[in-house]
Amino acid sequence: MQSRNLHISFLSVCIVVVLALGTSLSYAAKSIPSSEVSRKTLLKKMHNKDEDVRSFCSGMYKCLDIKYEACTEADMKPWPKINYDEEFCGPYKEIVKRGFSLDINKPMVADVFLRLGRQYRAIYSSEGTLPLKVNEITFLFDNMPFTADLINAYLESEYTLEYNSHDRRYFSGSNGHGLSGDFYWALQDSAGTKTMLRNMFFGYGYAQILKWSLKGTAVAFLDMDVVGPRTLKYKLTAYVFPANSVLNSIMQLRVFKSVVNSKIDDVVNDIKKASSMYYGGNRRPLTTNAKLRTPENQRHIAEFDKVVSGAPWKLGDGVRLERSMMELSKPKTAPASTEPVEKNINKD
Repeated sequence: MQSRNLHISFLSVCIVVVLALGTSLSYAAKSIPSSEVSRKTLLKKMHNKDEDVRSFCSGMYKCLDIKYEACTEADMKPWPKINYDEEFCGPYKEIVKRGFSLDINKPMVADVFLRLGRQYRAIYSSEGTLPLKVNEITFLFDNMPFTADLINAYLESEYTLEYNSHDRRYFSGSNGHGLSGDFYWALQDSAGTKTMLRNMFFGYGYAQILKWSLKGTAVAFLDMDVVGPRTLKYKLTAYVFPANSVLNSIMQLRVFKSVVNSKIDDVVNDIKKASSMYYGGNRRPLTTNAKLRTPENQRHIAEFDKVVSGAPWKLGDGVRLERSMMELSKPKTAPASTEPVEKNINKD
């Protein structure tokens, strides 16, 4: 479910997705000494949950041949109902190939790998095309709250997107109708190449699907490729981790996956509709919508117009511009006086 949520929130963010790379790599055995990851650190990262410690340790060992000295033999014991084959270990190898860190002290590394090592897993996939150029979608991802406001202005929808960190890697989103979540933008390229075209997210989601109210976590690949003058081909692949066998059974149902996919399609179609109206020359929502009339969004509209006209926009330009404006808005301190200071001298 969370996946469902993740998919949607993200697509609402600004549309993106892609072609997941699926080749596997070979790994040499590697031992991580206790000096790098102590038992205390390991338990803290796993919130002292024995099952999570075992999922993390056994998965890293069986799929990546990585052994942490902080893991006991019991921790590395494989789960009996998991077949650690190429299919199960594929996401591990894909994540590493894309450049995701193996250092559990880095953001979300422990969270991601402990979930990949769990028994239950549901996979969702969606693909299609979007009427956007790379620099345009980069701008929209770099300014998510504006993206939500823009779509809402054209469609009278209720999307929300908010950053939760200064670097804009953590964010929250909702479609306004039962789907919401909190996400971490784990990777913005693939091992340093194809920035903005190869993405990985990890998140916590909440959603109402048919009669079920669900919450959970997911790892998602959102990638895209240019296939036309203003056409991006996208594919979204999400790995969702049900908490128990009951939820796992529900999320494997064909009817459940069908509803999830239809909700993803709804978000993509909203993006296409709003894009069509904008590129078709309909400027009315830009001047009449209250949220778009704020000074900040007026600035974003002017910036986006330039990008649509061909101006470059790189991922991170939004943060750099914001910091630059903050520096310019700081009150200037008066320079120290260079005038000679008159001294009171006692001539007595």
